[in-house]
Amino acid sequence: MALHVPPVANETDAIASFLSQSQDAFRVLLHGLTARQAAISPSASELSIGGLVKHVTIVQRQWLAQAEAAPGRPEPRPEEEEIDDYVNGFRFLETDSLADLLAGFDEVSGRVIDAVRRLDLDTPVPVPDAPWFPKDVEAWTVRWVWWHLVEELARHAGHGDIVRETVDGATLYPLVAARDGLPDLPFLKAWRPDDAPFTSGVSTVRLHADDLVAARAWYADLLGAEPSLVRDEYVEWRLGPHDHELGILDRRFAPDHDGDGSVTYWQVEDVDGALADLVARDAAVHEDIRDFGGGNRGAVVRDPFGNALGIMQRQARPTTATEATA
Repeated sequence: MALHVPPVANETDAIASFLSQSQDAFRVLLHGLTARQAAISPSASELSIGGLVKHVTIVQRQWLAQAEAAPGRPEPRPEEEEIDDYVNGFRFLETDSLADLLAGFDEVSGRVIDAVRRLDLDTPVPVPDAPWFPKDVEAWTVRWVWWHLVEELARHAGHGDIVRETVDGATLYPLVAARDGLPDLPFLKAWRPDDAPFTSGVSTVRLHADDLVAARAWYADLLGAEPSLVRDEYVEWRLGPHDHELGILDRRFAPDHDGDGSVTYWQVEDVDGALADLVARDAAVHEDIRDFGGGNRGAVVRDPFGNALGIMQRQARPTTATEATA
């Protein structure tokens, strides 16, 4: 990926060049990420890098089918496939394969560029029957489809820039330089991964209550919402755009915490490694690692000064289809 599109000779070259540039932005956004980093939604939106790549793969495939079938319509897909694409269109989990994600994206991206150079730009494409498309237009052209894809990919690449910078501070041009092996310049140095910090921020604040039913009612009224998780011994709310957790534990299940009003859990990538690191720093295990369900695991130590310090490894929040596939 050059930092700029080279000169173009005609409209077809322009479409192919700008589409290729926008496609490659997504490969660059994934450069150096783990599957977990590709799955997390660290900004105020629900978008993740992996989810965005999955979405633009689906969008390109759908519009390519429309263009290749023109002036007719493509063969209808089973309704369950359409629903699955919509529901899971932005969903990428840390257990999913980055290699498979990229392979699917590269396959359809190559087919799109081939079709740009192969299909007549003036061929009419029937407007799909969907609520978000105009009802007073019968057809647009293959030209319109390709320029719409330029718009779609460029818009989501911009989303990806924000998400990636929130994940690890990396921005597009340093990532391009790193991926392509460009030499450092005074004004542009290739991205290099930093050593992971001990924590990426607060995960959960755990309160204690002798009367969990009363505490749940009091906090539900205060927060204006019922808890998202309810167990006999524990209730929990997820708050704000980053799903910060506020939990209340029945004090009977928190021995030796009588003097503690709360325990703050700090989010870590690897709870086993983080616990070993804390013990090596003379912290004492207070509550050993336990599985809280849903892929979330945590532990509590006493630091050398007697404070309760929690650590939590949380499963990345899956993204969902928050906008229509346009």
